[in-house]
Amino acid sequence: MIRKKLILGIFLAIIIIVSSLFIVRGQFFDDTPTVQIFTYTSYNGTYFPYTIKVVYYPGNMSININMSFPSVWPVTNSQQDHNAVVQTTCKAILEGVNWDLPASQIAGGVSIPLSTPINQLPGANVMGAKKALVMLTQMVGQPLGVTLADNLLFVEMDSLPGSIFAINPVTGKIVWYATGLASYAMNNPIVYNGIVYVTVGDVGFNFANFVHYEKGQYDQIVRGMGYGAIYAFNATDGRLIWMRFTMGEAMPAPAVYDGILAYTTGAGCFVGVNATTGQVIWMDRFAGLFASMSSVNYYILPNGTPLFVGGFTSLSKPYGLLIAVNGYNGKEVWNATLPTPNQPYNTGMGDVPPAVSQQYGIVVQSTVANAEPNGTVDTMLLAVNATNGKVLWATNLGRGYTPPAFKGGIPLIIGNTVYVGIPSLGSVAAVNLLNGSILWETRLPDLQIPPSYPGGPRGSPTYYRGLLWVAAGQYIYVLNPHTGKVITMYYVGGRFGIVNPVVAGGTMYLANSYGWVIAIPLSEIYPAI
Repeated sequence: MIRKKLILGIFLAIIIIVSSLFIVRGQFFDDTPTVQIFTYTSYNGTYFPYTIKVVYYPGNMSININMSFPSVWPVTNSQQDHNAVVQTTCKAILEGVNWDLPASQIAGGVSIPLSTPINQLPGANVMGAKKALVMLTQMVGQPLGVTLADNLLFVEMDSLPGSIFAINPVTGKIVWYATGLASYAMNNPIVYNGIVYVTVGDVGFNFANFVHYEKGQYDQIVRGMGYGAIYAFNATDGRLIWMRFTMGEAMPAPAVYDGILAYTTGAGCFVGVNATTGQVIWMDRFAGLFASMSSVNYYILPNGTPLFVGGFTSLSKPYGLLIAVNGYNGKEVWNATLPTPNQPYNTGMGDVPPAVSQQYGIVVQSTVANAEPNGTVDTMLLAVNATNGKVLWATNLGRGYTPPAFKGGIPLIIGNTVYVGIPSLGSVAAVNLLNGSILWETRLPDLQIPPSYPGGPRGSPTYYRGLLWVAAGQYIYVLNPHTGKVITMYYVGGRFGIVNPVVAGGTMYLANSYGWVIAIPLSEIYPAI
C-alpha cells in the first residue's frame, strides 16, 4: 500500500511538472510547432566558449500589427538625453498592455517571485541584504531596462550563459531568444539597420591584477575575469551576423551613429567598428583606465562629425575621466574630470553613462567623489562643453554612505533641466543644465538606502505626459517635474537596479533584478494619467 501511494505520488508530481512546463510554453511561446533553431560554435575561425543557441518562433510576431517603433535604438535609454519614450500607433499599446515574462527561467536560470522577501534571496543569510540584492542584479536578472525598436522589445539577461530575448510587446510572447553568450549580458541592447547588438562581460578582477595594483603597475590592469565580447544578431529572427571578443569586459552598451558602432572595455579600449560587418575602423587603448558600466553616447559637432563619449575609471589620479573621440578616426578630442579639490572615487566616473544635450552642446555625468574614512561620499553632477571638454560646472548633490556596485544615477536632460537620482540618499534632484543650480531634491518614500541597503534610484527618470516616472527599489514613483512632489507610488516588487522605465503609448516596459520582464498600463500605475 505504501509503495502504491509512493508511485501514485511520483506520478502526480510528474503530471504537475509537465503541466507547469506546458503552461509556460503555452503562455510565452508559439502554440504551433513552427520553430527554427540555429546553433553556432565558432565565427570567422574563432571558437566560442559556449554553444550559442538561437530559438525562433515566427508565429509569435504579430505580422499584421505595425508597432511603428523607430528602427534605431542608438544609445542606452534610447536617446542622447536618455529619455526612453518611444512613439507607437499600436492601439493595444496606446491603451496599455499588461503581462510579465520570467525570462531568467527560460534562459536556464530562476525567475524569483517578485514578492520574495530579501531574507529568502540566494546567499542573503550569509552576506546580508545589501550584497544579496546587488549580486542578484549583477548575476541573475537584468540591471538595466529594455529596448523598443523594429516592432519588438529586446532585453538581455545575466543568468549564465548570458542571453538576449526578442519579445512581442503586445502579447509578451517570445519571438526569438539566444543563449550561450560568453559572459553576463547586463545592458540595453542597441539596434541599428535591422541588427541588434549585445555586449557582455563581468565585474571581476583576477589575482594577477591585484599583483599589478600592489606593484603600482596600473597600466597593466584589466577588468574582467572571464570573456568580454560583442555580438550582432539579426533583429527579426536572431541569426548571428558577426561577433568580436574584446580585451577586458564589455559591460557598457555601445553607441551607433552613421554606420559606426563604438564601444569601450575593461582594458581601456575605445573601439569603432563597421556596424554592419564588425570590421574595425579604429581602436584606441587608454592604458591604466577601464570602463565599468558607462555606456557610450555621442554628440554631433556643427560640421557633422560625431564625437563618441564614454566614462572611464583610473586607479591613479585623476581617478576618473570622460573621454571624447572623433567618431570617424578615433582620435581623442578631449577628456574631462571633476575640478579640484573634488576627486572622483572608486568606479564612479566609469559607471555612469553620460547624457548629452545636442541642443545646448553639453555633456552631463554623475559620480561619487571625495570619500571619507567613515564610508561616506559626495554625489557630484558634472557638466562639460561637448565640443572641447571644458568643465562648465560641478554641483554637489549631497553626502551619504557609499552605494554598492553602480555608484551614481544616470542623468536625464529635458530642455534646460537635468533630473538625476542620488543612490546614497534615496533621492531625485532637478538641476539647472546651464548653471548647475539645484532646483529641488526629493527623498523617495520607502526606499531603503546605504549603508544597510543598496539605495537608488540608479536608472534615469523618464519624462512623459508632463510627469517624471522613476523606477527604484520595489516601486515606480511618479513625480511632479517642477516641484519634485511625489504624486503616487506603485508597488511592483523585486528590485529595480539601474532601470529606466521605457514608455510607449499607455504602456510602461521594465526589467527587474529578480529575472522578469514586465509590461504595465500607465493607468494602473497612475489612474489619473
